[in-house]
Amino acid sequence: MTQPIPTRRMWWIALIAGMASYIDAAAMTSSGTALVLLKDTLALTPETIGVLSSALTFSVALGALVGGRLGDLLGRKTVFLATMVMIALGAVLLVFVEVFPGLLAGMILVGLGAGADLPVSLATIAEMARAGLRGSMIGFSHLLWKIGSMVVLGLATIVGGMGQLGAQILFGHILVITVLTLVGRLSVPESARWRAERLAERADASSRSDAALGWSTLRTLLQPPFVTYFLALAVFYTLMNLGSNTVSQYGAYLYTEVADSTVQVYSTVKLITMFLGALLVLVFMKVVATRWRMAWFVAGAVCTVVAMCVPLAFGPQVWTLHVMMFLWLVGTVFAGEGIMKIWTQESFPTLLRSSAQGAIIAIARFGSAALALVTPIVLANGPRALFALLAGACLVAVVLAFAVFSRQRTTVIDEEAADDEAPFVPSSDEARARG
Repeated sequence: MTQPIPTRRMWWIALIAGMASYIDAAAMTSSGTALVLLKDTLALTPETIGVLSSALTFSVALGALVGGRLGDLLGRKTVFLATMVMIALGAVLLVFVEVFPGLLAGMILVGLGAGADLPVSLATIAEMARAGLRGSMIGFSHLLWKIGSMVVLGLATIVGGMGQLGAQILFGHILVITVLTLVGRLSVPESARWRAERLAERADASSRSDAALGWSTLRTLLQPPFVTYFLALAVFYTLMNLGSNTVSQYGAYLYTEVADSTVQVYSTVKLITMFLGALLVLVFMKVVATRWRMAWFVAGAVCTVVAMCVPLAFGPQVWTLHVMMFLWLVGTVFAGEGIMKIWTQESFPTLLRSSAQGAIIAIARFGSAALALVTPIVLANGPRALFALLAGACLVAVVLAFAVFSRQRTTVIDEEAADDEAPFVPSSDEARARG
Protein backbone atom coordinates (compact mmCIF):
# COMPACT_ATOMS: atom_id res chain seq x y z
CA MET A 1 0.00 0.00 0.00
CA THR A 2 1.12 3.56 -0.71
CA GLN A 3 0.92 6.51 1.64
CA PRO A 4 -2.52 8.15 1.11
CA ILE A 5 -2.49 11.61 -0.46
CA PRO A 6 -4.27 14.34 1.54
CA THR A 7 -7.50 15.53 -0.09
CA ARG A 8 -6.24 19.09 -0.60
CA ARG A 9 -3.14 17.73 -2.32
CA MET A 10 -5.33 15.55 -4.53
CA TRP A 11 -7.25 18.58 -5.74
CA TRP A 12 -4.00 20.44 -6.43
CA ILE A 13 -2.76 17.57 -8.59
CA ALA A 14 -6.17 17.39 -10.28
CA LEU A 15 -5.87 21.09 -11.11
CA ILE A 16 -2.31 21.01 -12.42
CA ALA A 17 -2.78 17.77 -14.38
CA GLY A 18 -6.24 18.84 -15.57
CA MET A 19 -4.83 21.98 -17.18
CA ALA A 20 -4.27 19.71 -20.18
CA SER A 21 -8.00 20.02 -20.82
CA TYR A 22 -7.89 23.80 -20.34
CA ILE A 23 -5.08 24.15 -22.87
CA ASP A 24 -6.74 21.77 -25.34
CA ALA A 25 -9.96 23.80 -25.23
CA ALA A 26 -8.12 27.10 -25.42
CA ALA A 27 -6.14 25.94 -28.44
CA MET A 28 -9.21 24.70 -30.32
CA THR A 29 -11.32 27.75 -29.53
CA SER A 30 -8.50 30.24 -30.13
CA SER A 31 -7.61 28.73 -33.50
CA GLY A 32 -11.17 29.02 -34.79
CA THR A 33 -11.44 32.69 -33.86
CA ALA A 34 -7.84 33.68 -34.59
CA LEU A 35 -7.88 32.28 -38.12
CA VAL A 36 -10.95 34.37 -38.91
CA LEU A 37 -9.12 37.44 -37.58
CA LEU A 38 -6.04 36.59 -39.68
CA LYS A 39 -8.05 35.87 -42.82
CA ASP A 40 -7.63 39.29 -44.39
CA THR A 41 -4.22 40.23 -42.97
CA LEU A 42 -2.51 37.03 -44.11
CA ALA A 43 -4.79 36.45 -47.13
CA LEU A 44 -6.03 33.11 -45.83
CA THR A 45 -8.52 31.31 -48.08
CA PRO A 46 -11.20 28.80 -47.02
CA GLU A 47 -8.83 26.07 -48.19
CA THR A 48 -5.85 27.30 -46.13
CA ILE A 49 -8.06 27.84 -43.08
CA GLY A 50 -9.22 24.26 -43.53
CA VAL A 51 -5.61 23.04 -43.73
CA LEU A 52 -4.58 24.90 -40.56
CA SER A 53 -7.64 23.75 -38.59
CA SER A 54 -7.21 20.19 -39.79
CA ALA A 55 -3.48 20.26 -38.97
CA LEU A 56 -4.23 21.21 -35.36
CA THR A 57 -6.83 18.46 -34.96
CA PHE A 58 -4.73 15.85 -36.77
CA SER A 59 -1.74 16.70 -34.58
CA VAL A 60 -3.82 16.35 -31.42
CA ALA A 61 -4.83 12.90 -32.65
CA LEU A 62 -1.26 11.82 -33.39
CA GLY A 63 -0.01 13.29 -30.12
CA ALA A 64 -2.67 11.44 -28.12
CA LEU A 65 -1.80 8.12 -29.75
CA VAL A 66 1.94 8.45 -29.16
CA GLY A 67 1.77 10.31 -25.86
CA GLY A 68 -0.69 7.89 -24.33
CA ARG A 69 1.59 4.96 -25.07
CA LEU A 70 4.69 6.81 -23.84
CA GLY A 71 2.84 7.66 -20.64
CA ASP A 72 2.36 3.96 -19.93
CA LEU A 73 5.96 3.12 -20.84
CA LEU A 74 7.97 6.05 -19.45
CA GLY A 75 5.75 7.41 -16.71
CA ARG A 76 3.16 10.12 -16.37
CA LYS A 77 5.41 12.95 -15.18
CA THR A 78 8.10 12.60 -17.84
CA VAL A 79 5.55 12.93 -20.62
CA PHE A 80 3.41 15.73 -19.22
CA LEU A 81 6.46 17.95 -18.63
CA ALA A 82 7.77 17.39 -22.16
CA THR A 83 4.36 18.18 -23.66
CA MET A 84 4.23 21.59 -21.98
CA VAL A 85 7.57 22.52 -23.55
CA MET A 86 6.26 21.48 -26.96
CA ILE A 87 3.07 23.51 -26.61
CA ALA A 88 5.02 26.57 -25.49
CA LEU A 89 7.28 26.39 -28.55
CA GLY A 90 4.27 26.08 -30.85
CA ALA A 91 2.53 29.02 -29.18
CA VAL A 92 5.62 31.19 -29.69
CA LEU A 93 5.42 30.49 -33.43
CA LEU A 94 1.71 31.29 -33.55
CA VAL A 95 2.24 34.61 -31.77
CA PHE A 96 5.26 35.91 -33.67
CA VAL A 97 5.34 34.27 -37.12
CA GLU A 98 3.35 35.92 -39.91
CA VAL A 99 3.66 33.43 -42.77
CA PHE A 100 1.61 30.32 -43.53
CA PRO A 101 4.43 27.76 -43.00
CA GLY A 102 5.13 29.23 -39.55
CA LEU A 103 1.46 29.11 -38.59
CA LEU A 104 1.27 25.53 -39.79
CA ALA A 105 4.34 24.53 -37.73
CA GLY A 106 2.88 26.25 -34.67
CA MET A 107 -0.45 24.47 -35.06
CA ILE A 108 1.32 21.12 -35.39
CA LEU A 109 3.47 21.63 -32.26
CA VAL A 110 0.56 22.84 -30.14
CA GLY A 111 -1.59 19.96 -31.38
CA LEU A 112 1.05 17.30 -30.74
CA GLY A 113 1.74 18.59 -27.25
CA ALA A 114 -1.91 19.01 -26.25
CA GLY A 115 -2.84 15.60 -27.64
CA ALA A 116 0.02 13.79 -25.91
CA ASP A 117 -0.77 15.50 -22.63
CA LEU A 118 -4.47 14.66 -22.41
CA PRO A 119 -4.39 10.87 -21.82
CA VAL A 120 -1.41 11.06 -19.47
CA SER A 121 -2.88 13.83 -17.33
CA LEU A 122 -6.22 12.03 -17.04
CA ALA A 123 -4.50 8.80 -16.00
CA THR A 124 -2.58 10.76 -13.36
CA ILE A 125 -5.81 12.12 -11.89
CA ALA A 126 -7.54 8.73 -11.94
CA GLU A 127 -4.67 6.93 -10.26
CA MET A 128 -4.06 9.33 -7.38
CA ALA A 129 -7.73 10.02 -6.53
CA ARG A 130 -9.69 8.07 -3.94
CA ALA A 131 -12.64 6.07 -5.27
CA GLY A 132 -15.23 8.43 -3.82
CA LEU A 133 -13.56 11.46 -5.43
CA ARG A 134 -12.37 9.95 -8.71
CA GLY A 135 -15.43 10.77 -10.79
CA SER A 136 -15.58 14.32 -9.45
CA MET A 137 -11.89 14.93 -10.10
CA ILE A 138 -12.03 13.63 -13.66
CA GLY A 139 -15.18 15.69 -14.11
CA PHE A 140 -13.19 18.66 -12.79
CA SER A 141 -10.88 18.32 -15.80
CA HIS A 142 -13.94 18.83 -17.97
CA LEU A 143 -14.78 21.96 -15.96
CA LEU A 144 -11.30 23.21 -16.77
CA TRP A 145 -12.03 22.49 -20.44
CA LYS A 146 -15.11 24.68 -20.19
CA ILE A 147 -13.19 27.42 -18.40
CA GLY A 148 -10.49 27.33 -21.08
CA SER A 149 -13.09 27.95 -23.77
CA MET A 150 -14.79 30.63 -21.68
CA VAL A 151 -11.58 32.57 -21.10
CA VAL A 152 -10.79 32.53 -24.82
CA LEU A 153 -14.33 33.62 -25.68
CA GLY A 154 -14.12 36.42 -23.13
CA LEU A 155 -10.89 37.57 -24.73
CA ALA A 156 -12.46 37.27 -28.19
CA THR A 157 -15.28 39.64 -27.26
CA ILE A 158 -12.59 42.22 -26.48
CA VAL A 159 -10.10 41.56 -29.29
CA GLY A 160 -12.55 40.40 -31.97
CA GLY A 161 -12.17 43.68 -33.88
CA MET A 162 -8.38 43.98 -33.59
CA GLY A 163 -7.42 41.78 -36.54
CA GLN A 164 -3.92 40.31 -36.35
CA LEU A 165 -3.21 41.80 -32.91
CA GLY A 166 -6.33 40.09 -31.58
CA ALA A 167 -5.12 36.75 -32.92
CA GLN A 168 -1.71 37.27 -31.29
CA ILE A 169 -3.37 38.00 -27.93
CA LEU A 170 -5.41 34.79 -28.17
CA PHE A 171 -2.33 32.68 -28.95
CA GLY A 172 -0.28 34.58 -26.35
CA HIS A 173 -2.77 33.52 -23.68
CA ILE A 174 -2.00 29.87 -24.50
CA LEU A 175 1.73 30.57 -24.15
CA VAL A 176 1.38 32.18 -20.72
CA ILE A 177 -0.89 29.45 -19.31
CA THR A 178 1.39 26.71 -20.65
CA VAL A 179 4.47 28.16 -18.97
CA LEU A 180 2.62 28.54 -15.65
CA THR A 181 1.36 24.96 -15.90
CA LEU A 182 4.88 23.68 -16.60
CA VAL A 183 6.16 25.37 -13.45
CA GLY A 184 3.28 23.96 -11.39
CA ARG A 185 3.81 20.43 -12.66
CA LEU A 186 7.38 20.31 -11.37
CA SER A 187 5.86 19.68 -7.93
CA VAL A 188 3.58 16.81 -9.05
CA PRO A 189 4.97 13.36 -8.15
CA GLU A 190 5.01 10.37 -10.46
CA SER A 191 1.92 8.16 -10.20
CA ALA A 192 2.58 5.72 -7.34
CA ARG A 193 0.23 3.17 -8.91
CA TRP A 194 2.09 3.40 -12.24
CA ARG A 195 5.47 2.92 -10.51
CA ALA A 196 4.23 -0.14 -8.66
CA GLU A 197 2.65 -1.72 -11.73
CA ARG A 198 5.67 -0.97 -13.90
CA LEU A 199 8.08 -2.50 -11.38
CA ALA A 200 5.90 -5.58 -11.10
CA GLU A 201 5.75 -5.90 -14.88
CA ARG A 202 9.52 -5.67 -15.24
CA ALA A 203 10.11 -8.18 -12.44
CA ASP A 204 7.72 -10.64 -14.03
CA ALA A 205 8.74 -10.06 -17.67
CA SER A 206 11.06 -13.04 -17.93
CA SER A 207 8.38 -15.53 -16.88
CA ARG A 208 5.49 -14.27 -18.97
CA SER A 209 4.26 -15.86 -22.19
CA ASP A 210 3.94 -14.01 -25.48
CA ALA A 211 0.23 -13.64 -24.84
CA ALA A 212 0.90 -12.05 -21.47
CA LEU A 213 3.45 -9.70 -22.98
CA GLY A 214 0.61 -8.37 -25.09
CA TRP A 215 -0.77 -6.90 -21.86
CA SER A 216 1.47 -3.88 -22.33
CA THR A 217 0.67 -3.38 -25.99
CA LEU A 218 -2.20 -1.79 -27.85
CA ARG A 219 -3.14 -5.21 -29.25
CA THR A 220 -4.64 -6.01 -25.88
CA LEU A 221 -7.30 -3.35 -26.40
CA LEU A 222 -8.73 -5.42 -29.23
CA GLN A 223 -8.97 -8.56 -27.11
CA PRO A 224 -11.50 -9.58 -24.44
CA PRO A 225 -12.37 -8.26 -21.92
CA PHE A 226 -11.45 -4.78 -23.18
CA VAL A 227 -12.48 -4.84 -26.84
CA THR A 228 -16.17 -4.01 -26.31
CA TYR A 229 -15.44 -0.96 -24.16
CA PHE A 230 -12.59 0.21 -26.38
CA LEU A 231 -14.59 0.05 -29.61
CA ALA A 232 -17.70 1.54 -28.02
CA LEU A 233 -15.74 4.47 -26.60
CA ALA A 234 -13.81 5.01 -29.83
CA VAL A 235 -16.99 5.13 -31.93
CA PHE A 236 -18.92 7.21 -29.37
CA TYR A 237 -16.22 9.84 -28.96
CA THR A 238 -15.37 9.97 -32.66
CA LEU A 239 -18.96 10.65 -33.69
CA MET A 240 -19.63 13.13 -30.88
CA ASN A 241 -16.36 14.93 -31.49
CA LEU A 242 -17.38 15.72 -35.07
CA GLY A 243 -19.95 18.10 -33.61
CA SER A 244 -17.75 19.43 -30.82
CA ASN A 245 -14.87 20.12 -33.17
CA THR A 246 -17.14 21.87 -35.67
CA VAL A 247 -18.64 24.10 -32.97
CA SER A 248 -15.21 24.91 -31.50
CA GLN A 249 -13.21 25.45 -34.67
CA TYR A 250 -15.89 26.68 -37.04
CA GLY A 251 -18.33 28.46 -34.75
CA ALA A 252 -16.94 31.88 -35.67
CA TYR A 253 -16.85 30.87 -39.34
CA LEU A 254 -20.51 29.75 -39.24
CA TYR A 255 -21.62 33.04 -37.72
CA THR A 256 -19.56 35.33 -39.95
CA GLU A 257 -19.44 33.54 -43.31
CA VAL A 258 -22.71 31.57 -43.34
CA ALA A 259 -25.12 33.55 -41.12
CA ASP A 260 -23.63 37.00 -41.95
CA SER A 261 -23.04 37.92 -38.30
CA THR A 262 -19.86 38.97 -36.43
CA VAL A 263 -17.12 37.43 -34.31
CA GLN A 264 -18.29 39.50 -31.34
CA VAL A 265 -21.84 38.11 -31.56
CA TYR A 266 -20.54 34.55 -31.79
CA SER A 267 -18.13 35.02 -28.89
CA THR A 268 -20.81 36.61 -26.68
CA VAL A 269 -23.37 33.87 -27.33
CA LYS A 270 -20.89 31.07 -26.82
CA LEU A 271 -19.51 32.70 -23.67
CA ILE A 272 -23.00 32.84 -22.13
CA THR A 273 -23.78 29.23 -23.03
CA MET A 274 -20.36 28.06 -21.88
CA PHE A 275 -20.90 29.75 -18.52
CA LEU A 276 -24.15 27.83 -18.13
CA GLY A 277 -22.35 24.67 -19.22
CA ALA A 278 -19.64 25.25 -16.61
CA LEU A 279 -22.29 25.51 -13.89
CA LEU A 280 -23.80 22.25 -15.11
CA VAL A 281 -20.39 20.56 -14.90
CA LEU A 282 -20.67 21.10 -11.15
CA VAL A 283 -23.91 19.12 -11.30
CA PHE A 284 -22.15 16.50 -13.41
CA MET A 285 -19.41 16.18 -10.79
CA LYS A 286 -22.08 15.49 -8.16
CA VAL A 287 -24.15 12.92 -10.09
CA VAL A 288 -21.45 11.04 -12.00
CA ALA A 289 -20.74 8.67 -9.10
CA THR A 290 -24.43 7.99 -8.39
CA ARG A 291 -27.09 5.71 -9.88
CA TRP A 292 -28.49 8.74 -11.74
CA ARG A 293 -25.49 8.94 -14.07
CA MET A 294 -27.25 7.32 -17.06
CA ALA A 295 -30.45 9.35 -16.60
CA TRP A 296 -28.46 12.56 -16.94
CA PHE A 297 -26.60 11.04 -19.88
CA VAL A 298 -29.91 10.40 -21.70
CA ALA A 299 -31.07 13.98 -21.07
CA GLY A 300 -27.80 15.34 -22.45
CA ALA A 301 -27.95 12.97 -25.43
CA VAL A 302 -31.38 14.27 -26.44
CA CYS A 303 -30.09 17.86 -26.28
CA THR A 304 -27.13 17.10 -28.57
CA VAL A 305 -29.24 15.44 -31.26
CA VAL A 306 -31.85 18.21 -31.23
CA ALA A 307 -29.08 20.82 -31.34
CA MET A 308 -27.95 19.70 -34.80
CA CYS A 309 -31.52 19.16 -36.03
CA VAL A 310 -32.51 22.82 -35.55
CA PRO A 311 -30.20 24.37 -38.20
CA LEU A 312 -30.86 21.31 -40.36
CA ALA A 313 -34.61 21.93 -40.28
CA PHE A 314 -34.65 25.73 -40.43
CA GLY A 315 -31.33 26.53 -42.07
CA PRO A 316 -28.17 28.05 -40.51
CA GLN A 317 -29.47 31.47 -39.46
CA VAL A 318 -28.35 33.52 -36.48
CA TRP A 319 -31.22 32.33 -34.25
CA THR A 320 -30.84 28.66 -35.20
CA LEU A 321 -27.11 28.87 -34.47
CA HIS A 322 -27.97 30.40 -31.09
CA VAL A 323 -30.24 27.44 -30.30
CA MET A 324 -27.66 24.96 -31.57
CA MET A 325 -24.91 26.47 -29.41
CA PHE A 326 -27.10 26.43 -26.31
CA LEU A 327 -28.36 22.85 -26.66
CA TRP A 328 -24.99 21.46 -27.74
CA LEU A 329 -22.94 23.04 -24.99
CA VAL A 330 -25.48 22.02 -22.36
CA GLY A 331 -26.02 18.50 -23.69
CA THR A 332 -22.36 17.58 -24.03
CA VAL A 333 -21.78 18.26 -20.33
CA PHE A 334 -23.59 14.98 -19.61
CA ALA A 335 -23.21 13.14 -22.93
CA GLY A 336 -19.87 14.23 -24.32
CA GLU A 337 -16.17 14.27 -23.55
CA GLY A 338 -16.61 14.37 -19.77
CA ILE A 339 -18.41 11.04 -19.50
CA MET A 340 -16.06 9.52 -22.09
CA LYS A 341 -13.07 10.37 -19.89
CA ILE A 342 -14.66 8.73 -16.85
CA TRP A 343 -15.75 5.59 -18.69
CA THR A 344 -12.23 5.23 -20.12
CA GLN A 345 -10.47 5.59 -16.78
CA GLU A 346 -12.88 3.07 -15.24
CA SER A 347 -12.64 0.45 -17.98
CA PHE A 348 -8.88 -0.18 -18.41
CA PRO A 349 -6.06 -1.24 -16.03
CA THR A 350 -3.12 0.94 -15.04
CA LEU A 351 -0.60 -0.08 -17.71
CA LEU A 352 -3.20 0.25 -20.46
CA ARG A 353 -5.10 3.28 -19.14
CA SER A 354 -3.09 6.05 -20.78
CA SER A 355 -2.67 4.04 -23.99
CA ALA A 356 -6.40 3.39 -24.24
CA GLN A 357 -7.28 7.01 -23.58
CA GLY A 358 -4.72 8.16 -26.12
CA ALA A 359 -5.93 5.74 -28.79
CA ILE A 360 -9.57 6.77 -28.29
CA ILE A 361 -8.70 10.48 -28.49
CA ALA A 362 -6.53 9.81 -31.54
CA ILE A 363 -9.24 7.97 -33.45
CA ALA A 364 -11.75 10.73 -32.67
CA ARG A 365 -9.44 13.58 -33.61
CA PHE A 366 -8.36 11.89 -36.85
CA GLY A 367 -12.03 11.76 -37.81
CA SER A 368 -12.53 15.39 -36.85
CA ALA A 369 -9.40 16.42 -38.76
CA ALA A 370 -10.76 14.83 -41.91
CA LEU A 371 -14.06 16.69 -41.52
CA ALA A 372 -12.34 19.97 -40.58
CA LEU A 373 -10.30 19.83 -43.79
CA VAL A 374 -13.41 20.06 -45.97
CA THR A 375 -15.83 21.90 -43.66
CA PRO A 376 -15.38 25.38 -45.26
CA ILE A 377 -15.98 23.89 -48.70
CA VAL A 378 -19.07 21.96 -47.52
CA LEU A 379 -20.49 25.08 -45.88
CA ALA A 380 -19.94 27.11 -49.03
CA ASN A 381 -21.87 24.61 -51.14
CA GLY A 382 -24.65 23.42 -48.82
CA PRO A 383 -24.47 23.90 -45.04
CA ARG A 384 -27.53 21.74 -44.29
CA ALA A 385 -25.64 18.66 -45.46
CA LEU A 386 -23.11 19.25 -42.67
CA PHE A 387 -25.81 19.45 -40.00
CA ALA A 388 -27.50 16.31 -41.33
CA LEU A 389 -24.21 14.44 -40.95
CA LEU A 390 -23.67 15.78 -37.44
CA ALA A 391 -27.23 14.98 -36.30
CA GLY A 392 -26.95 11.40 -37.56
CA ALA A 393 -23.53 10.95 -35.98
CA CYS A 394 -24.83 12.14 -32.58
CA LEU A 395 -27.79 9.79 -32.69
CA VAL A 396 -25.66 6.73 -33.45
CA ALA A 397 -23.08 7.71 -30.81
CA VAL A 398 -25.44 8.15 -27.87
CA VAL A 399 -27.50 5.03 -28.65
CA LEU A 400 -24.33 2.90 -28.81
CA ALA A 401 -22.92 4.34 -25.58
CA PHE A 402 -26.18 3.77 -23.72
CA ALA A 403 -26.41 0.18 -24.96
CA VAL A 404 -22.90 -0.67 -23.72
CA PHE A 405 -22.43 1.35 -20.53
CA SER A 406 -25.91 1.15 -19.05
CA ARG A 407 -25.10 -2.53 -18.40
CA GLN A 408 -21.67 -1.96 -16.83
CA ARG A 409 -21.75 -2.97 -13.16
CA THR A 410 -18.09 -3.17 -12.07
CA THR A 411 -15.05 -1.18 -13.17
CA VAL A 412 -11.38 -2.11 -13.45
CA ILE A 413 -10.08 0.86 -11.51
CA ASP A 414 -12.39 0.17 -8.56
CA GLU A 415 -11.20 -3.44 -8.52
CA GLU A 416 -7.58 -2.18 -8.45
CA ALA A 417 -8.41 0.16 -5.57
CA ALA A 418 -10.05 -2.71 -3.68
CA ASP A 419 -6.92 -4.82 -4.15
CA ASP A 420 -4.79 -1.96 -2.78
CA GLU A 421 -6.98 -1.65 0.31
CA ALA A 422 -7.20 -5.38 1.01
CA PRO A 423 -5.13 -6.56 4.01
CA PHE A 424 -1.93 -8.41 3.19
CA VAL A 425 -2.26 -12.18 3.67
CA PRO A 426 1.06 -14.02 3.24
CA SER A 427 1.23 -17.27 1.37
CA SER A 428 2.09 -20.47 3.25
CA ASP A 429 5.68 -20.31 1.96
CA GLU A 430 6.01 -16.67 3.08
CA ALA A 431 4.51 -17.55 6.48
CA ARG A 432 7.00 -20.36 7.01
CA ALA A 433 9.87 -18.10 5.92
CA ARG A 434 8.81 -15.43 8.41
CA GLY A 435 8.25 -18.00 11.17
